[in-house]
Formats: sequence, structure tokens, C-alpha cells
Amino acid sequence: MKEKLHKILDGTTQDELFDCLLLLAISVTQHRRKNGFVTLSDSVESLHPGADSTEQQELRVQGEKVVEDALELVRILASQRLAHAELESSGLPAEKRRQLRIHVSAAIRILWPGDTDPVAAKLENISWGGAAIHVDQLRTDGGDTVQVMVPVSQGKTISIEAKILRTWALPDGKGHGVATRFSSLSTRDEMELEKLLKLLAESSDGEGQRSHARLTQRLDIEFDGLQELQATLDDISAGGMGITVPEPLHIGQSLQTVISALDGSSSLKLRARVVRQDPIKMGRVEVYRAGLKFEHHPDDLQERIDELLRKMAAAKNAKFG
Repeated sequence: MKEKLHKILDGTTQDELFDCLLLLAISVTQHRRKNGFVTLSDSVESLHPGADSTEQQELRVQGEKVVEDALELVRILASQRLAHAELESSGLPAEKRRQLRIHVSAAIRILWPGDTDPVAAKLENISWGGAAIHVDQLRTDGGDTVQVMVPVSQGKTISIEAKILRTWALPDGKGHGVATRFSSLSTRDEMELEKLLKLLAESSDGEGQRSHARLTQRLDIEFDGLQELQATLDDISAGGMGITVPEPLHIGQSLQTVISALDGSSSLKLRARVVRQDPIKMGRVEVYRAGLKFEHHPDDLQERIDELLRKMAAAKNAKFG
């Protein structure tokens, strides 16, 4: 199949490939919306010159997200294949789970795409990166985004945007299972989620899981001087950043990043997901250039950055004032 695709794509320009990908992604988006068949000729309307209606613009944006999701999945698959090949050649046992998955039965609520009222669901397990959920009725397919509402202490509820990775029917018609990956939540809710996970991990027997899995991997990123930190914050405002690390990370893994100045005067804690990684040579040493995407809403990211900039300015004024 790859050879046939290579022949089909031979000689295509980068722009042609991009438009082809976007067209297919828009078609996927329309299929999901209509839950039925949509021809490519219908989808191509969104790419015509002058196609600037609100619906067409929204389709293009959603289509770009489909392409982004597909690219990340392809990179995760390539990373898994490489890891599998290395394990087979080394003869070592497979790596244990990298993040602690906590088994818990708890009542939660889910807001399906296009709905205004959340429905009851049951949490089966949860980790820093996602959750498995039991629902009575499936209202959407894999690839959609839902809001997961989890109760925490003192009657509070946190709302997490989650991507549906896969669904499956439960035995004897007892509903469906839904596997999700957390994709966006506010920094306030992130702190509440972290508290909840720690509490659950401490109260659970864990079935021995804590011996080989962590709640989350923390990545400390320090900068020498506020000017370098300022440049990093500008990069973060675009939704992601690139870092160089001595050991490889795992594509698709969700991390907790702590970004700070070396003198400790400024810091910012954020969720981030590894979306790409390339080995590079620094002299005789091989290191890794990783691309991170932050798992927060853009408005929330900007608010946190502005807050940090205000603190930086206040500290500078206090030092030289």
C-alpha cells in the first residue's frame, strides 16, 4: 500500500499535499457532524476562493485540528514501533506503565458535543493524562471532544476538556466504555486535579502500581536571566515550546512543566504534552529536541503569562527602586 501511495504522491508539491490533507480532514469533520456520508466535492466548497462564511471557516479550523491529531498519532505510532524494535533486539522485558493509573468508581458528569446539559457517568480509572469512563448511552464517536466534570473536595467540581481516543460496548448491553485523554483544563482546575490524584493514590492499595509508575513526570526548565525567560514566555503564548533534554521523552505523554528563572524570582507551572521529538548531536553526545504543546485554553495561558510578567516587573522595581 505504501508503494502505491508513493506513486500517487510522486511529484506533488508541498502546497498540494497540504490542501489534500486539509480537504480530507474537512471531510472527516463533516462526516462527524452529519453522522453520514459526505462527498469530497461537497467538502471542497470550503477551500474555494472567497469561501469565508462562518461555517466554512469553522470547518477549516476543525479540519486543521484533525490533521494535527493525525500527525500526533502517526508520531506516537512511529515512536512505539521504534521502542518495540529496540526491546526485541535487546531481549529486555517491556517497560512498565509510566504514569500511575488509579482505579476508582465514582459518579461524574459528561457534556457531549453539541449538548447543553451534562449527563451522569461513572469514572472507572483516572491518571494525570486521562480517564476511562462508563456511560449508559454513547452520544459520539472517537475523535470528538467532551467535557468531563469530576467532583473534588468541599463540593467543588472541576471541568476537563478530554479527547475521546476509543469506545467499546460493555458485555450484556450494560453501556459503553470511553477512553479519554485530557486535552485542556484551567490552571486552577489543574491544581485541584493534582490534589485529587494524590489523595486517591494515597488511599488506594494501588495493586503494586506505585512501585513502577509515577503520578506524573515533572520537567523543570530553568533559564539564566529574565530576558531569556521573557523570550520563552513569548513562545509559550503561541501554545507550545521547544526544549532540549538529555534523555528521550515519550511522544503523547502529558507532563507537568515548571518554568522558572535560575534565581527563583519567577516561575510558572503548566501541563504540557510531548508532540514531537528528534535526536540531535551536540559534539559526541546525543540529546533530544522535544516539542511541547500546552494543555490549557489559550486565554488561560495568556492570563498566567501576564500574571507572571507583572510579578517579574514588580520584583525588578523592588530591586532597583
